[in-house]
Amino acid sequence: MEILIRNQYSARQIKRAEIKSTEFRPSRYTSGCANLDDMVALSKAVILCEQHARKFSPQKARYRAHPDKKMRRVLGNCDVCRRFELSHLFLNEKDADEERKKLEKFNRAVEYGNLFRG
Repeated sequence: MEILIRNQYSARQIKRAEIKSTEFRPSRYTSGCANLDDMVALSKAVILCEQHARKFSPQKARYRAHPDKKMRRVLGNCDVCRRFELSHLFLNEKDADEERKKLEKFNRAVEYGNLFRG
């Protein structure tokens, strides 16, 4: 089957749309563990309830808790059981490093601002 595309879109936009369409989308028949495995394979953020966070090994999956202590616990649906409650937020290592650098840069700016404020 061939898809016809208007000429208004660039080649980059077409490629991005093709990648998005191949990305895993869980159905209601997908098990929670399979959904978690796919989230880890796609290097996406993972939200897990207390019960599933105990079973999850972040080191093996190359994940870390969010660097900001205020963001480690979030209200959201668990990616395994879909229950909405206070849950743990895990980021893949690359994203966690970027967030840690942002947090350090912000803290440095706040400290610098306090030195020259008064």
